[in-house]
Amino acid sequence: MFKLFEENIHVQCPACNQWGMKTTKIQEAYRIYMEDMYGARRIRAMQRLAWRAAPKFDRQEVIEYQKELKEKIRDEEYRIGEY
Repeated sequence: MFKLFEENIHVQCPACNQWGMKTTKIQEAYRIYMEDMYGARRIRAMQRLAWRAAPKFDRQEVIEYQKELKEKIRDEEYRIGEY
């Protein structure tokens, strides 16, 4: 099953997430962060894949993926002592 790129999922404040990404300054800062985190080669690969048509998910796939992500969040919260 096709999965979303977890590398492209990050926490952002509402201002950056909703309006900030429309500004060049915020986009450039995010790109620098992504390149530092994953490397320029991985970012270029993600950009090439972004032009492909979005996959269609059925309801059960979305529910299963949601469960996996919630489990990962719970594991991370436990790891940092917030659970």
